[in-house]
Amino acid sequence: MGRAFHESAHRHIEIEWSKMTLYRKILIPTDGSENTKAAIAFALQMAKISGATVTALTVNDTTSYANASLEPAVEVDRFMAQIGKEAVTYVVDQGRSMGVSVTPQIINGLPAKDIAGASKGYDLVVMGTMGRTGMAHLLLGSVAENVVRNAHCPVMVVHADKDHDASECRSILIATDGGDHTKIAILHGLELAKALNAKVTALSVSDAKSDPGPARKDKVALRRIMDMSQNAVDDVVAEGNRFGLEVVPKVVTGSPANEIVKVSKGYDLVVMGTLGRSGLDLLRLGSVAEKTVRSSKCPVLVVRASDASQ
Repeated sequence: MGRAFHESAHRHIEIEWSKMTLYRKILIPTDGSENTKAAIAFALQMAKISGATVTALTVNDTTSYANASLEPAVEVDRFMAQIGKEAVTYVVDQGRSMGVSVTPQIINGLPAKDIAGASKGYDLVVMGTMGRTGMAHLLLGSVAENVVRNAHCPVMVVHADKDHDASECRSILIATDGGDHTKIAILHGLELAKALNAKVTALSVSDAKSDPGPARKDKVALRRIMDMSQNAVDDVVAEGNRFGLEVVPKVVTGSPANEIVKVSKGYDLVVMGTLGRSGLDLLRLGSVAEKTVRSSKCPVLVVRASDASQ
């Protein structure tokens, strides 16, 4: 992403600012488990703040019931249909209590694939780590990470272990390594901070000292890597100035995902970018976002670089 695109993206946000609502259409995937309730509450609060319309989506996955003891198959279908209905009805009822209209939707398919596919018509997906208990939790907990990797819009993941209130989102951590894939996420995070009147910290993690290779032994190379991290946060500070926001820069050393997770406990939201790619790029860069999503102490908003063109 070159300078021309950066300037174009910034102009686009400036143009949209005068008519800005945070998000116009929000998708809330749910399987009815306790793990999704914190995400549902956060999403509905966000919808109320931004005036967004909401869809509650349950994807009934028949493959996950392949070993179910219920017989015959029609009974399994009825059982799943009932769970799906209860899941989306909960969101509808919660929305009604907050003055937010929710459209329920139930489909049969593969959760990760169909949620990612449905995201194309939305501005934001907000979800928890789906799955009920035991092995089901282990199998379905990865749904959120798969959606983060393949969704057509930004994805916010909210864990169930703590109450999070979108209306009280006062501190935002924007993680950056200075790469092109983070630029649209930076703009998105700053726009969100402006709208929520939140304080912003820009974090860059230099993993030079944890690198057993030549960079660790070469002081010049080490300095260059540290300078890259400093430049990354300085860019966010400069961009924040354009939004009228004061951004606090923070550079630390260590494993990127581990350090972002460690720092996240002091914030209400982490915003970060990733690449919508596969293979080596996914292993090298995408996994940082996925590891952060898995372990962060606060909600994580992931904005893929490819979202910029959608």
